[in-house]
Amino acid sequence: MRSAVLSSEIYPLAVADVLALPDANAPETDAADEIVVLLGRNPAPPQQTDASPLPDTLVKGRAAVERAAAAGEKFVPVRFAFVPANAWWDVFSAFIRKRRNKIRFYGSAVYHVPPAAIRALKIERAFKTRETAYSFTASIRRMTRQERDAEYDRISDSIKKNGFLDSEPVDIMLCRLTGAKDCVNNGHHRLGIALELGLDAIPVNFSASAVCPAVLRPVLRLFSTWNLAFKRRFQK
Repeated sequence: MRSAVLSSEIYPLAVADVLALPDANAPETDAADEIVVLLGRNPAPPQQTDASPLPDTLVKGRAAVERAAAAGEKFVPVRFAFVPANAWWDVFSAFIRKRRNKIRFYGSAVYHVPPAAIRALKIERAFKTRETAYSFTASIRRMTRQERDAEYDRISDSIKKNGFLDSEPVDIMLCRLTGAKDCVNNGHHRLGIALELGLDAIPVNFSASAVCPAVLRPVLRLFSTWNLAFKRRFQK
């Protein structure tokens, strides 16, 4: 089995969510204050399956989480680890979307994260607002201004009425871009609406797939950061 790879970002997860995770079999060996969650391996998001063949586990940092809970803190900084689905010699799956999606897997849990913290990480392809919502460039997906406003209002009204449901979490894919940089995969509009509504936390699930060779990750992570900034600027 390949060695685990770390997410490119650190996420503030709700303390209660992390405390609920089972411990991994491996004993803690690193800094006690570092909190690491190992992503499980499940074929579909948690809202679509009753079984969790490999659940998310807390690899290290339970003592830090318990201290945070005792101090009344709501969130703790967590880095995710995952075992890539591609073989060590497979350098293509990280760059080809069709192959990457074919071997994609999901964690077993839904976590609650402040939407402002996700925005601060700059891992969205676009910062969606009412003005930029559903501004697709592909002609087959283009919507009129009226259609865009109507869909935006529909989602906003639903969240106002029912809350941001755990059954419809924002999806963040670890090391999605060039196999090196985390990126929001689904839920850009709901994230933007959550920020507009001033929500304290929203449900998020994490997925992963393939990674690029370790020697290339620092360079490709920088490239992906620049590429995301470009996409956001021009709403690509």
